[in-house]
Amino acid sequence: MKLPGFADFPFGAAALVVLVTALASGAALFLVDFRSHRAATPDLVFATFTKEHAVAYRPAIVEFEKKHGVRVQLQVVDQRALQGRLQSALQVGADVPDMVELMDGTMGIFTRGPLPDVGFVDLTDRIHASGLYDKLVQSRFGRWSSRGRIFALPHDVHPTMLAYRRDLVEKLGIDVSTLTTWEEFCRVGRQITRDYTGDGVVDHYMIDLPANQPWALRLLILQRGGGMFSPDGRVTFDNPEAVDVVCWYVKQIQGSQRISFSCDWGQTLSKAMYDGLCLFYIAPDWRTFQFQMDSPGLAGKMSLMPMPAWEPGGLRTSTWGATGLAITRQCRRFDLAWELAMYLYYDPPQLGRRFADTNILPPYIPSWSQPQFDEARAFFSGVRLGRVYADLAPDVPDEVSHPYMQQAEGKLWEAFGKVSQHHARHGEQGLRDFAAGELKRCADDVRRMIARNAFLDEPAEARR
Repeated sequence: MKLPGFADFPFGAAALVVLVTALASGAALFLVDFRSHRAATPDLVFATFTKEHAVAYRPAIVEFEKKHGVRVQLQVVDQRALQGRLQSALQVGADVPDMVELMDGTMGIFTRGPLPDVGFVDLTDRIHASGLYDKLVQSRFGRWSSRGRIFALPHDVHPTMLAYRRDLVEKLGIDVSTLTTWEEFCRVGRQITRDYTGDGVVDHYMIDLPANQPWALRLLILQRGGGMFSPDGRVTFDNPEAVDVVCWYVKQIQGSQRISFSCDWGQTLSKAMYDGLCLFYIAPDWRTFQFQMDSPGLAGKMSLMPMPAWEPGGLRTSTWGATGLAITRQCRRFDLAWELAMYLYYDPPQLGRRFADTNILPPYIPSWSQPQFDEARAFFSGVRLGRVYADLAPDVPDEVSHPYMQQAEGKLWEAFGKVSQHHARHGEQGLRDFAAGELKRCADDVRRMIARNAFLDEPAEARR
């Protein structure tokens, strides 16, 4: 028997039937596989650089998926890898996540060229139209902006206080309520930084200040009113306020007026805290959680106070660190991404629970009425952790993002190293003039770098 139309097939009808069946089956299998692949493709891909954030987000994302009938893929990527791969992918137009969390100091890497070439969605108009701008701590937008445009949503505020060994401070007769200025703080520090046992070793230093890392110097310059850049992008870390702080700082870490010891991180820091090697520790909100986790035996022995001001009645806080959420221009469903961002970042009930788990103060002011912000913590005696940080949040100084922030930090630390060497050799003789000269030299280096970038050196009116 011959099937109609198959007469010319050289291997016969039976072989042709087998072939057609195989092709049909293969096509069906391909279609099933393709459809399953499409079904498995998430509606949004969200990348973060920190495991702690991912742990906090996962339960909320599950709720969001159920509510909207969508699938969100959460990826945890090493910060360096995320930054490098994302930058390259945005430049060549390769696939990138729909939403990305960025670390403090990295926004400038992505805004070095013309504003239309930035790979993130410009959120400025949406933030203002939604009323969100007036509900957040507005100083936090500067870190995620370039040339007046906002490219990421702030995750945190990170006000800075001083954590201290309350038991030892009280034993030594120090009244923290009088430590309202750095001048008074240092005066008391010089009295207590000494050898109490006669073994030739200092038993207590007043404060933990690093001698080989720039983080404390930078946040103190910011508190003093210096900053690395002005809002219009000018280099400012060689201004008189920065010179003041550099000279002050070097005298606290070396020489006859020294009141500090560098306690480092991790187990070294924990051992120093247990031993009372230093009494006071710079403590942004996130670091209080590290203290709790790394030194549980100090529960009830620690407390918090505002930072001393540089002048009577001056600013008593600063800030250290930040995270921001950007939506890439390749995002396929912007409105859904925006809604997820609002849910994860600015939903008050979630923020209350998240603060209880992380100690990180969110920038969304309405969330501060959640009960978790008024709860006492056994680790820090005499304070309501969330409330003391929330009280300082409106005063947190603004620090603008800049494409050359990392280069500026490196140059600031280069200048500080020279000043430290000068002080070690010559003491305070000619210290301020030398510091001013070194800071200007290094700041001028950054100015020359910026001047070579036509997009950043253009007149302000041309950027609008």
